[in-house]
This record gives sequence, C-alpha cells and structure tokens, in this order.
Amino acid sequence: MKVDINKKSEIEVELLCEAEKVEIEEEKNKIIKEIKKDAEIEGFRKGKVPEDIIEKKFSETIKENILKNIISKAYYETLKKENFIPVIQPEIYDVEFTEEKLKFKIGLELKPGVKIKKYKGITVKKVEPKEVKEEDVENTLKELEKRPEFASSVIDLEKRQMWKKRIREELEEREKNSARIEEEKQLWNDLFKNAEFPIPEKLVAKRAREYTEYHLRRMNLQGKTREEIENYAQQIFKAVKPYAEEEVKKYFILDKIAEIENVVVEEKEVDERIEIFSRSIGKPFEEVKKELEKTGEIENIRDEIKIDKAYKIVKNNVNYIERIVIPGEENKK
Repeated sequence: MKVDINKKSEIEVELLCEAEKVEIEEEKNKIIKEIKKDAEIEGFRKGKVPEDIIEKKFSETIKENILKNIISKAYYETLKKENFIPVIQPEIYDVEFTEEKLKFKIGLELKPGVKIKKYKGITVKKVEPKEVKEEDVENTLKELEKRPEFASSVIDLEKRQMWKKRIREELEEREKNSARIEEEKQLWNDLFKNAEFPIPEKLVAKRAREYTEYHLRRMNLQGKTREEIENYAQQIFKAVKPYAEEEVKKYFILDKIAEIENVVVEEKEVDERIEIFSRSIGKPFEEVKKELEKTGEIENIRDEIKIDKAYKIVKNNVNYIERIVIPGEENKK
C-alpha cells in the first residue's frame, strides 16, 4: 500500500492512497473464502460452491468489501505510523477502482497541539449577586397571580407568605448563578488569551450542525415548506456556530491541562457516573454499563470526567479579588 501525506495545514492532512493489483487480488481472495463458508447456491452443498461462481454471483458485495477493507487498512495503519489523532470521522473521496489498481484520498482533521502560557493563579474579579428586593418578589408574585389557577392557591395570608419565601429563594439562586456565570466568563476570557492553537473548523461545523438539528427538533415545523425549514436551519447554524467554536476551544484547553496535570480517571469514578445515569433512566447498572461498553460511549464518559477534573484544577487555583486596581488608582478607596 502506497500512502503519500499531503499536509494542508497544522491540523489538516490528506492521505493519497494507492493499492496495486496484487494487494487487490489478495483482499478479493480473502473475501471470497469468507463468503464461501456460508454461501448457499442451488446445486451445491454449503461451503462447496466454486470460487469462480461466488465471484460472479457476489461481485458487488466483493467489490464493496475490497473497498472497505483496503481503505480501513490504509487509514488505521497511517494513524498508528504517524501518531495522528483525528477529531472527526475521515472523508473518503476521489475513489478510482479498476482491476489493476485502487486509488483514493482520505481527508483528516487532527487534534491540535495546544500551548498554554498560564492556567493557574488567574485573576478573577469577584461578582456579588444582585440584591433581591421586596419589590422584585412582589412583582414576580403579581405576575403569577394573573394566572387563575395560581391565584386560587394563595388566597390566605399564610400561603401568600410561603410563596413569597419560595420566590425570594428562587430569585436569589438565579442571581447567584448569574454572578457565577460572570466570573466564569472572566476566567475563560483569560484562558483563551493564554492559549494558542489552530481551531479545527470541521469539528466546529459538526458541533454547530448537531446544535442546529437539536433546535430544529424542538420547533413546530408542521406545515412548513422545505425551503422554509432550510432557511431556519441556516439561521440557527449561523447563530450557534460561535457557541460551537467556544465549546471546542474550551475542550482542547482543558484536555491539554489534563495532560499537563497527569489527570487520571479511576474506574470507580466512571462507575459512579454510570450509576447516576442508570438510576435516571430506570435500568440496572450492569445492563447500562455493558451497553455503554458495546457502543463505545463509556470512553466519552471517561473523557467527560477527565475534562471536569481539569476544570476543577483551574477553578481551585483562581485568584479571586474584590476589585481590579487600575494603575494610578492604588491610593483611591
């Protein structure tokens, strides 16, 4: 197998692959022998069908399997040899298949090399949650009281006070979350500034398409034309792409931090997360774990835990301050 590597960029490569007649014939003979084991053709006993008849009768299946096997071999052998780590499924194109040779190209987008200047001791200005005033509680309660089914449940004073307490708690929790989000935004802005790496654009586009499909599934598209739905999809894709890019950047930064910090994911941590998931869907732990192992999803869980642990390291080393002092304002109160 001849494989030439065309490096288009730091993270995008193209494999130009070519298999000669000898390799094609070897692969074809293997496939014919496999088919022969179970082939049942009238006039012949199982496993005794002549190979020339099998080749003629199953010609399309044989061709498909030659393509699949040789392409797969070229792909995985090159990944191993070159230490390539792809971030999305490869693209196969420009396939030319004759009796003499098989030529094809494989497009890959690779995991970027990340350089991080700083991720510990990042300065974040503490954001105090906005005070929830009595009028905020009253206004929220009044909005709820406009609904007849709610108003009937808060007729007496005791119930009204109970609802006010509950509303205040919810509003205060919302303000705490808002403050936390503002602090994390500061943290990520600093991490982005301190990290340098090429963005895998194809991975970003894939994530944006997934988010687009998710939003489309939640929309009522009944009665909409194909053109209208496509317009919605384009609008959503454009809106979610910046978010997808940000999420991709966050992942690779934390993945690099996990590598630097030698983050290890214990099996018990994986089991704990599977246990939570199994309870949420009402299925036995062992059944869920076997299914996750079978589909390969268990590796995604392990990766999620690793990323969570890396982010915890960053958060635990944040330098929180009450206010950022601008040069020249040191003596001001």
